[in-house]
Amino acid sequence: MIFYKSSHATGKMTFNLLSFLFFIICFILVSYSQAIENGYEQPGEFKASAILKPELLKGKYHTVLDQVINDGLFNHYMVESPFGTFRAESTNDLEILVPEINAIAAMKQVETDDTVLTSLKQSGENTVTGIKNLFTDPQGTAEGAASGVGSLFNRAKETVGKREITEAEDSRLEQLIGVSKSKGAIATKYGVNVYSRNQILQEELDRLAQADFLGGLGVGVATSFVPGVGGLALSTSGTARLLNEAINTTPASELWLQNKNKLLAMGLDADTIELFLNNPSFSPALATVLVTSLESMKGVDNRKLFIKVALQAGDPHMAKTIAKIAVMSAGYNKEIASLRNFSPMARITMGIREDKSRVVLLPVDYLIWDQRVAEAATAVSPEGSGSNIELWVLGSLSKRATAELQKLGWKVYTDAGPRLIPTQ
Repeated sequence: MIFYKSSHATGKMTFNLLSFLFFIICFILVSYSQAIENGYEQPGEFKASAILKPELLKGKYHTVLDQVINDGLFNHYMVESPFGTFRAESTNDLEILVPEINAIAAMKQVETDDTVLTSLKQSGENTVTGIKNLFTDPQGTAEGAASGVGSLFNRAKETVGKREITEAEDSRLEQLIGVSKSKGAIATKYGVNVYSRNQILQEELDRLAQADFLGGLGVGVATSFVPGVGGLALSTSGTARLLNEAINTTPASELWLQNKNKLLAMGLDADTIELFLNNPSFSPALATVLVTSLESMKGVDNRKLFIKVALQAGDPHMAKTIAKIAVMSAGYNKEIASLRNFSPMARITMGIREDKSRVVLLPVDYLIWDQRVAEAATAVSPEGSGSNIELWVLGSLSKRATAELQKLGWKVYTDAGPRLIPTQ
């Protein structure tokens, strides 16, 4: 009798689950058919071999898998290497990941006295916490990052007005005794960012930094091979190289204070600033990139809008997208035309030129004409409103997206990186 009831209950639960799944599938199919009926494009796939430069596609220590998933904005890549499988959430992330993999290979060639390091760990004096990356998350940790309303309560126990240690930093003990200083110097010599979310890279940086701190390794010996700058978005410029070095060699607490003072000088209130600087989605490095970009646009009104937008960031991918828009905006203001101010567009920002033309800057790989893009574009520029709006992207657009935007009066500029951030 008990078995019968259990089977009946199980069968009922199974039926309910199947009914729910059937409802979800029907909803997806209806939504998909409506999207097709309305003429919207759907996300698709590319072949890495068809869209990447040969040196980015494959190298001595990495191979990009050929299947590339595009979500309508960004390309998502999987990369195999002798050190594990990595994930890059955009083409720019991939351009940062490849030098990081080369740096890992170079670091692994440097021998350290692991016996001493093991002993130090066991004694409890080494309190290294895993550090994760600035623009790339090879282990997929960004996929599990808290987002949504619930995440707003995750840091409620922390004290407002006080700098908080984020997961992208060393422990307070390491920062105090000098391990972090060694780590920053080594990261700079290898051309990577000390706040990278690449866990394998962090393990190698920790190993060399600990050895250097204990006197068993000279920085010069550890950095005989320097693969190039890989730590910043749009890192093709000399300015980015210098900024990367400054971030690596400045204590996180000092970066926090410098960023706070710069934002105060821009007219932001202290509470908003501290909410931004204590947002765990922004590492000290990423926050510094954003603030430095804003500071460079002196005379442009409403720069504080970027900080308000940044408060929305619930994961590192969203945070770095906002920072990249700031970098592109600073580049546009310097290299293309002066901006007068910024205004909201959907949940991001739009630049306004002195002649009142509007400028949208997006760090996307491949933009399609889907419902979200169509609604945002139409809201900003109804059909027939005139050709007073520009779109600049790092990648490209589908033919349909280009045609629809041009119909609305948009001027489209693709592959904009070299123009906005020219090599210095």
